[in-house]
Amino acid sequence: MEPILLELLRALKAIGDAHEELYDTEVRECIGIAIMEGFVRAKPDYLVPVDLGLADTAANGCVREAITNYITVANAIAAEMQITTFHDRLAAFQNGLVRVNQGRDYEDFFGHTPPEWYDTDGNVMWERGR
Repeated sequence: MEPILLELLRALKAIGDAHEELYDTEVRECIGIAIMEGFVRAKPDYLVPVDLGLADTAANGCVREAITNYITVANAIAAEMQITTFHDRLAAFQNGLVRVNQGRDYEDFFGHTPPEWYDTDGNVMWERGR
């Protein structure tokens, strides 16, 4: 799982170097939802949205392509490795040991999703502030 995560982080870092808005909350939320639905929850036939919040159409397309590639390959690898539960898939994605130059990891692009907030099916059990 680490090589495909590293590939995703490298692609996002390259895009973020030219388009700092990749780190804006709106974009992070959009791409985070795509990873959550497409890989962590592994919703069948999930399609990454065309608009991920970037103003630049080309950059938006590059991010969409990187996220789509990650979801496709990561799902195939997870199936081979029998990584099937919500929490195991979340842990595979939130691997803080996978870093690109300057020490960036998944959290720099997506934030952190506390696993204890979710039941075994990936349903939110607890939300901050409630």
